[in-house]
Amino acid sequence: MASNVVSSVVLLSAPGTLAGVDSLLRREGARLVRLASLTPQPVPPATWLEPLARRPTPDTVVVTSPAAVVAGVRPWRRASGPFPASLEFWAVGPETARALRRAGVLRVHRPRTVGASGIAASLSHGSPRRVVYLRSDAAGPGLARVLRRQGHRVVDPVVYSLRPPPRLTGTDRRELARADLLVVTSPSGLSGLQRRLDPAFFSRLTRTTPLVVLGERSRRAADVLGFRQISVAPATTAQRFTRHLLRELRNARK
Repeated sequence: MASNVVSSVVLLSAPGTLAGVDSLLRREGARLVRLASLTPQPVPPATWLEPLARRPTPDTVVVTSPAAVVAGVRPWRRASGPFPASLEFWAVGPETARALRRAGVLRVHRPRTVGASGIAASLSHGSPRRVVYLRSDAAGPGLARVLRRQGHRVVDPVVYSLRPPPRLTGTDRRELARADLLVVTSPSGLSGLQRRLDPAFFSRLTRTTPLVVLGERSRRAADVLGFRQISVAPATTAQRFTRHLLRELRNARK
């Protein structure tokens, strides 16, 4: 970046999200500050694996986060053995796809657009499917309802819950106050941030700090919360994501 001033990007996400972005930003003269959002907590597999085993064998599995891979796909594979080659897995984005491949899933599909709406659009064509949608308690049944309206038979076990994040420290608040760019990766992260800040601080943040989100659901949530400068980043690769952040930083400094 053509400036001696170090730009500051605050990323609010689950641990490990967008790995690799730190070094890419650092090479461009920007610093990344990571703050934890809601923390995933696996649900004991016995509570959902047995009911799932009694259902008809699925042909499609929908996974909308790396946490669902850890809490859902991995224990399911340990309990049932290798997945059949015919079983399709749909990942909401590139990080989830990478997590699936690390878990031994070879047949991974991704929608053209990031987010649950992209998966619903991709599955809206063709014959009805038997779908397992591994979700969190905070995700709600919205995607499952959309898929059922499309004619699919859907089972949506809750495989992990989202626990409240740690309290923001004074240092965290100072980082937020001086951030040139705020990145939040989920609607729950946005609502959680609102709860963790006093109203005046949060209102100032929505007015003055450009926000980058992943997916249309997060964009709509940010709009409802009053953020004035919102952009949706491509989540295909760390490099493309970083280029988007650098472009937004340049726009913020104009």
